[in-house]
Amino acid sequence: MIKIFRKLRQQLLTQNKFSKYLFYAIGEIILVVIGILLALQINNWNELRKDRIREQAMLKNLQTDFQTNISTAQFAFTNFSEAYEASAELLEIIRNDDPINPSEIEHLLDVIINKTMSLDIVTGAIDEMRSTGSINLIKDATLKYQLSNWSYYQTDTEDDITIYRDYLFDFFIPSLTNKALLRNMSNPDFFEDDLKLKPIAKSNFKLDYNKTIRTVTFENEVYNNALNYMYTLNSYKVFENYLTDTLQLIESHIHD
Repeated sequence: MIKIFRKLRQQLLTQNKFSKYLFYAIGEIILVVIGILLALQINNWNELRKDRIREQAMLKNLQTDFQTNISTAQFAFTNFSEAYEASAELLEIIRNDDPINPSEIEHLLDVIINKTMSLDIVTGAIDEMRSTGSINLIKDATLKYQLSNWSYYQTDTEDDITIYRDYLFDFFIPSLTNKALLRNMSNPDFFEDDLKLKPIAKSNFKLDYNKTIRTVTFENEVYNNALNYMYTLNSYKVFENYLTDTLQLIESHIHD
C-alpha cells in the first residue's frame, strides 16, 4: 500500500499536480499513523493480557497462603481458648476453700503454659506482592484496599503475642519456681514422636498448694496472664475474620 502511494506521489509530482500530490501524501501519513496506533493498541492489549495472567498467578498464591493462615489462626485460637479456660478454672480454685488436688493444679498449669502458641503466619505471597509493587496489578479496588491493610492486622496481632509471651516467659513461669512442681507437668503435645527422649520421673518433693497458690500475689499473676490471653484471643479472632473476608474477595476474582 505504501509503495502504491509512493508511485502515485511521484507521478503527480512529475505531472505538476501539487494539490493531488498533497492529498495522497496526507493519505500516506494517515495510513502510517493508523498503522502505528494499531501496533500500539495490539501491544497494549498484549501487555494487559500478560498483566491479567500475572494477576491470576498472584491471586492463586495469595489464596494458598491465606487458606494456610486461616487454619493456623483457628488452631491457635482453639489452643489459646483451652489455656484461658484453664486459667479461669485455676482462679476459681484459688478463690474457693475446697481441698486442693495437686495433680489438678499441675495439669492446669501445664495447659496454661503449653497450650499457648505463636501465630506462624505464612507471608511469602504477600511479601512478594508488596516488595515488587505487583499489588497494582489487582483491578478490583476493594480487594486492593483489603490487601493494603495486611500490615495493620499483622502488626496488631503480633503486638498482643509479644505482650503475652513477655509476661508468660519472663515473669509468670519464673514466678512458679517456688509455687508449683513444674517437673510434674507433661511434655508439650507438639513434640515430635520420634525424638526418643528419656522420660523424666515425677518429683519427690511435696508442696502445700494451699499456701503457695492461695495468695493475693499469685491470684493477681494468674489473672494478669489470663487477661493477656483474652487480648490475644480477640486479636486472633479479628485477624482470622480479616483473613476470611480477604480470601473470599481473592477467590471471587480467580478465574479457572
